[in-house]
Parts: sequence; C-alpha cells; structure tokens
Amino acid sequence: MKSAPLRPVFAVAALVVTLALSACSASAGSSAATGAPAADASGAAGTTQLVVGVVPSLELGLLKVAEAKGFLADAGIELKITNVDSGPNVVTGVVAGQYDIGYTAYAPPLLAVAQGQPLKLVSNTSTVGEYGTNGGVLVKKDSGITSFKDLAGKKIGTNAPRSLFSLTVPASIKHAGGDPSGIQLVPLPFAQIGKAVHDGQVDAGVILEPFQTKALAEYGDLTNLGDSYRDILPVGSPGAVYFTSQATATAKAETIKRFKEAVAKTIDYANDHLDEVKAAGGPLAGLTAEQAAKLPLSPFKPQVQAADLDSLTTLMVEFAWIKAKPDLAGFVG
Repeated sequence: MKSAPLRPVFAVAALVVTLALSACSASAGSSAATGAPAADASGAAGTTQLVVGVVPSLELGLLKVAEAKGFLADAGIELKITNVDSGPNVVTGVVAGQYDIGYTAYAPPLLAVAQGQPLKLVSNTSTVGEYGTNGGVLVKKDSGITSFKDLAGKKIGTNAPRSLFSLTVPASIKHAGGDPSGIQLVPLPFAQIGKAVHDGQVDAGVILEPFQTKALAEYGDLTNLGDSYRDILPVGSPGAVYFTSQATATAKAETIKRFKEAVAKTIDYANDHLDEVKAAGGPLAGLTAEQAAKLPLSPFKPQVQAADLDSLTTLMVEFAWIKAKPDLAGFVG
C-alpha cells in the first residue's frame, strides 16, 4: 500500500523560497519549461563559458580541481558557478535557461522529469557513503527522540519540501516502524537548521556538512539522530548529478560533451587525491582547511545506469511524490 502524502507546513520566513519552488515542482507546463538556453559566452583565451547552478557542498571541490589541473582548460571550458539555496531552485534555473548545467541531489531533477520536464543527465558525481557520512538529523538531547520512529508526528526542518532529505527521512521513519504521514516539513536554509532545533522552532532538522559540524559545535544541547540517506539507500548509490535541459543539450551539444569528458578525467584523478578535493571544496562550503580535512568524502563515480536510480524512484512513487516512475532511460541516455 502506498504511504499517504506528507503534509508540508511552510514557515512564514520561508514564503519566498516556497513561491520559487512552486515554479518547478507544481508547474511542469509553465513558461519556465520553454526557457531558452543561456546565451553562449566567451571565456578567457577563446574558451566557452558554462553557467553552473549549484547547491554548495564540499564535493564541489571537484570542479576546482578540474580547473587547477587544467582538465577544463584542455576542454576549452570556463565555468561561472552560481550558488543556489536548494535543489528544486537549481532545477528551476536549468529549466528556465538561467543555468547551462545544474548540480544537486537526484530527487529534484527526477521529480521534474516525472512532471514532463525534458532534463538530461550530464554526469554522476558523488555516491552514497558509509553510514554517518551523508548528513544527519539533529534533535535535542533531552527531546526523547532516540530513533527515526520517534519522529512520527513531529515538526521537521528541511531545506526544501521536495529535497532528497524530505524523502529519505519519512522513509526512515516508516522503516523503523513509525507512521510518517503526520510529520510537518518546515523549509529552512541549512545554515538555520541547528538554531531552529535549539530554539524549539522545530523538533528535528535534516542537515548536511559543513552545517552539521558547525551546528553541533555551536549548540551543545543537540545530537545527530542518524543518517537517513544510508538508512534507505545502499552504499555506492548515485548521490549527486550534473544535469542540463534538452534545449541546452541540443544547442550546446559539443560544449556539454567536452564538460562531461573533463569531469570524467577529473574524477579519475580525484578518487586518488580526495584530500585535494577537500582542500579545494572547503572554501566553497565555508570551511577552514582543517575543518574540511576532517570531513568524510565518498568516492566519485561518473557513470550511472537507469537501474541505479530505481530504488530512489520507487520511494518517490511510494510516498506520492509522483504517480509513476519517470523515463529514466531518457534522462540517463
């Protein structure tokens, strides 16, 4: 039997974010769906510029390594990286032609594909790591919440109501024997999750690094309940993705191809030099070199098959995000 749809409760402070998300998650046929690709821009020394919308993370050090080692220059590409506050908003920008390429976890682009948006995978990047390395769920130590089952009926802060965390947390509640149908999802920026739990604005908050380490250091009354990513998805599962729109894939086919090849070369190098990725990604994530060096970083993997995404899309159907599985072969191919 399918689980009942979740009931997101939107905080007033998140109203603007909520309106932005609606352009992606509720309007597959909106004008954004026909957005033209960003106009070609010339970079330094005859290179072609690609605009990349990203959710900041330590893994983005991969792109800095690509620049430092000349893989992008060899491909004739210069990147303009724009930070975005959530995966759904990255999708909105890609669909509208604001970004040539988007970087986020898989759930937001797959949701858009299921709603009819013609998105195309460019390259897989990160993978799901061992338990405890994929983010967490913060609760107060004295809250009485000691397992995912205890989150049933609680108010939970999340960066977006259709982010991957907003899927894996209710799945973990159900997996632990609880009923996730009554949870309330409150959209909050990752940087505010720790304070929101500490202040009692929410009962729990899903969070990624580097925000998790910072929150636990700042608020001594908080603890990490667990890793919902790994609780639900196997180690090695696709974690994050570079993707584009069909319009951009067609209009800039050669440049996108060269970007994909540069990413693959960078991953070959980076998996043997994860310390360099951390050092490069630390400043992008607001971390010192020492903080970045201490954080876990799972191996990168450029290839992904449609079957690799089946577990995720099965969850999306089970929790009523989508009515039927999207055309994964079309997205991956």
